[in-house]
Amino acid sequence: MADTEILHPQVADLLAGVLRPDPTPGAPTVEATRSASHRLGEMLGGPGEPVHRIWESTAETSQGSVRLRWYQAEDVQRHTLVIYVHGGGWVAGDLDTHDILCRGLALRSHATVVSIDYSLAPENIHPRPILEVASIIEQARALAGGFGLDIRHLAAAGDSAGAHLIASALHHLAVFGRGLPDAAILIYPVLDASLAYPSYTRFAEGYALTAERMRWFWEQYLGRDLDTLGDGLRDPYISPLHSPNLHRFPPTLVITAACDVLHDEGVALADRLRQKDVPVEYIDVPGQIHGFMRYRKVLTDPKHGPDAILNRIGDFLARQTGANAAV
Repeated sequence: MADTEILHPQVADLLAGVLRPDPTPGAPTVEATRSASHRLGEMLGGPGEPVHRIWESTAETSQGSVRLRWYQAEDVQRHTLVIYVHGGGWVAGDLDTHDILCRGLALRSHATVVSIDYSLAPENIHPRPILEVASIIEQARALAGGFGLDIRHLAAAGDSAGAHLIASALHHLAVFGRGLPDAAILIYPVLDASLAYPSYTRFAEGYALTAERMRWFWEQYLGRDLDTLGDGLRDPYISPLHSPNLHRFPPTLVITAACDVLHDEGVALADRLRQKDVPVEYIDVPGQIHGFMRYRKVLTDPKHGPDAILNRIGDFLARQTGANAAV
């Protein structure tokens, strides 16, 4: 049972209502997980904020075609691009589930935002999504140039499994000596397949994302039982927290939800990046749970709600990429 004393009251209400545990016995299914992702976004996200322009395109990668959705606010600063990689445990999520979040990011960053519809597990397992994301990062300036954008500042942002794919793609690009973005934003990131951090015990049940469900997500993504991996759990393509290339990561904003099984690995990444002299900003959002950034309709706290955190992301991007600078 969740400790209501540490939860934001709005979050406690969600956990007692819409997000209460499913009493149905048995393992989750892929179909139900995907359906729930859409349903919760529609119920808790509210209508998307209007933006000046949205369009779609495709990009070719070594893994095949990937669909993209682009966003621009009316006051867009045309030299900055933010690549967004959605969460959903590598199993769920798409351009629509994170449309509201990407609209908000475009409005508050004053940058062009492009969302990636990467391949989902279990149909497409590790490392395919990483290679797709890495390819889009490499092509980003050229892809934007096809729409008349002269991109001089590039950032990569993502939540949960999307943040994992960004961190893993940064490791991959560093391994091969390729260019990295100018900044990264990792929102309640998945970073270590060991499931060994204290937050996995403290928030194992009752806070929406459970420890058991996180194991299930990992096993769908990897296509195998975690217990069979052994030392492979520390493979930096799987657990980017153990990347030997953290010193090459760009300035990074790490955001954690205080009541989340993934909390402690986000803290660990911020600490390790600092040890490698990478500029890091860290936000630990009190009272919030995993996934809260998608629930802007019902989580309205002016300091710790999704819109407030989007404003802080916009401020970070302005400092790192000049997104609000005069063109």
